[in-house]
Amino acid sequence: MAMTGAGIDRHLFCLYLVSKYLGVESPFLKEVLSEPWRLSTSQTPVQQVELFDLVNHPEYISCGGGFGPVADDGYGVSYMFLAENMVNFHISCKHSCSDTDAHGFGGQIRTALHDLLHLLDPLSREPIKKEESKAEVKKDK
Repeated sequence: MAMTGAGIDRHLFCLYLVSKYLGVESPFLKEVLSEPWRLSTSQTPVQQVELFDLVNHPEYISCGGGFGPVADDGYGVSYMFLAENMVNFHISCKHSCSDTDAHGFGGQIRTALHDLLHLLDPLSREPIKKEESKAEVKKDK
């Protein structure tokens, strides 16, 4: 939605610019823009997906891009829909913050997506196996 201008941050930024241009002080903008944005999300658009058969050639799957958190104790989450049943997440946080854990947050996203699947798909009533509920982690070398 943000790509079409429907993201809240775009609206707030536009209001901020207009208020500065008009010289108007806005208590609302002053308060909302001073709050920390602990979760920064965005979709990584993929226009070339239809060129690849990702089911039969998973080696062409890309993790996509990513970006860092905008708050010291926050997360940056980039997501990319690759196919009808495939989505990738790139989750980042600062190592300097002991309250954040990108791998753990990824596991929570995975659990939430499985919960949604079980809620919305009456045929998928099997419980999630414990080893499946772990986030797939690719560690830096």
